[in-house]
Amino acid sequence: MSKIEYRKVSPEERLSVSRVQGAAFSVEVNEKETREKIEKGEYKDDEIYAAIDENGCALAAMEALPYTMWFDGHKAPMYGIGGVASMPETRRQGHVRKVFEKVFSDIHEKGVVFSHLYPFSHDYYRKFGYEHCGAAKRYILPVAPARRLSAAGEVREFVKGGKEREKLIEVYESYAARHNMMLSRSQSRWDEVLGIEPYGTDKLYYFADGGGNICSWAKFRRNGNALEISEIAWEGREGMMGILQFMGMFEGAAETLAFRASPEFVAELYWNNLYDIRIENQWLGMNRVVDAKRMLELLKKPEGEGKFTIKVNDRFAAWNNNTYAVEYGGGECRVETADAGADVEVSEHALVHMALGVYEFEQVAKRDDVQLFGNAETLKKAFCKKPVLITDHF
Repeated sequence: MSKIEYRKVSPEERLSVSRVQGAAFSVEVNEKETREKIEKGEYKDDEIYAAIDENGCALAAMEALPYTMWFDGHKAPMYGIGGVASMPETRRQGHVRKVFEKVFSDIHEKGVVFSHLYPFSHDYYRKFGYEHCGAAKRYILPVAPARRLSAAGEVREFVKGGKEREKLIEVYESYAARHNMMLSRSQSRWDEVLGIEPYGTDKLYYFADGGGNICSWAKFRRNGNALEISEIAWEGREGMMGILQFMGMFEGAAETLAFRASPEFVAELYWNNLYDIRIENQWLGMNRVVDAKRMLELLKKPEGEGKFTIKVNDRFAAWNNNTYAVEYGGGECRVETADAGADVEVSEHALVHMALGVYEFEQVAKRDDVQLFGNAETLKKAFCKKPVLITDHF
């Protein structure tokens, strides 16, 4: 058998990786363009991992992309996984698993706490410790009722290079910090989001309250009779009402308003005719805890003083297999490995639901891979349901 290495690829090996991804996703690879990018040094060598045979050919590959994720009000390092692919003739030979092992080993050494991906199959990625993160509601609403929302302020248009850029980012970060999994974006990502051309199809408007403070904004485009909001953020209730009230001004130009909603927004409270409301579930991908100890340190603790112990059984990331004693109080927290019995024993999959707050603890505790032994009241407070959302894709 040929010798196979599981590692980061060099820029010169990117063409071989593109061939794998092209075969897997049935897309054409522009060989000339790829070679030109290699020659110009446009490829980074720290984003792609692959199984490389002795001839330098990639058999399987994936992208491992560094991000910063909001978790319980903290910024936590997260790696997004994308472009997972293998050649048809080399599938079911364990190459993807071994590439994942290398990726996880590397990012754990870097102090990464979480990893996220958008799966083609939930069952497939559960093998590597990922679990689904629930769904967001995508509302499709009639435009007209939005005009009846109450807000005092004014709305203005933003275009590329506008002086309001930093304030828009600040509003987004405030919004993102209240939702587990939202990304704290890089400046290059903001260049994409806020690169609004004055005569383009994408529009961005922001709402300023009576004091002139920018407290919400929305990026959208008209698609036939629908206004499709691709980005929306607000700092509080007034901002939420203000920007949605503005969208109602498009009555007559559009019939419906569609967007992926934060759990903070419940259209049923504001749109009186419930028969006019359409709701689609949009699955939020899959996440996994890369570093259980660090996650427990960052986890928002209940008020006052307390402690609990949790045993983690992680079949893929062996370093997480420990019993952790968590003690907190006075704004301090200590997490140590322990030999004593645990209050609760969980799989790596259940740990995702508990950490992110996808469900209430009482609901997660009914999973087959959770065993509750005691201290239930403290655990319910520590692992309560929380707002979960992610709006970036990779």
